[in-house]
Amino acid sequence: MKKMMFELNEQKKENIVNSLATLSMLDRQIISFPYFSNIEISGLIRYCSQISFRKANSITKTGVIQDFSVCFPAPKIGIMKECINHFDMIFSMPEIQHYFSSTISFNDVSVQKYEPGSSGIGIHRDGLRYRDLVLIICLSGCSELFISDNREGVGAQVINDKPGRLVIMSAPGFKNLIDPKSRPLHGVKNIRRGRLSIGLRCDSNHTKID
Repeated sequence: MKKMMFELNEQKKENIVNSLATLSMLDRQIISFPYFSNIEISGLIRYCSQISFRKANSITKTGVIQDFSVCFPAPKIGIMKECINHFDMIFSMPEIQHYFSSTISFNDVSVQKYEPGSSGIGIHRDGLRYRDLVLIICLSGCSELFISDNREGVGAQVINDKPGRLVIMSAPGFKNLIDPKSRPLHGVKNIRRGRLSIGLRCDSNHTKID
């Protein structure tokens, strides 16, 4: 019997309910926990092998260093569409709606590919147009996703985002994130064996993309 991918099972529902409860109480609103099966990760890696990447701007308008290739917007097809639909559905559960400013719709999809020895991405906050939740899914490689107290890296803390884990980060509109300036400062460094990751966001400037 073929194993289903991105099934809305009770274990995944429970993981999401518990993680949001914890996330809403944290000073640094970012959390990581086991979520994906090996077959789900492998399927997403195959998807990434079939899409086109371009080199990201080496430095942003706000002075953040970027040393990776990106596919943006990543096509919402095949297993990626299954993944996005899974999260749109699981975050529509009635018992968790009080955490969000409006219905969750992951309409912003990016894939980032870092080569071994890359400088990663400097400390930054995601744009204010992104609301409620940001999901980070690391698929392969060996690197360090980290958060810090300021842009100088004081109080840096590494987040476990090894393949198979889901990282959820708060964005404006999420419960208890009173000040948008409090959204997590984060970056990626120490890219030892490369890194392949997916970012799912809710862009308030766009409607749902099919």
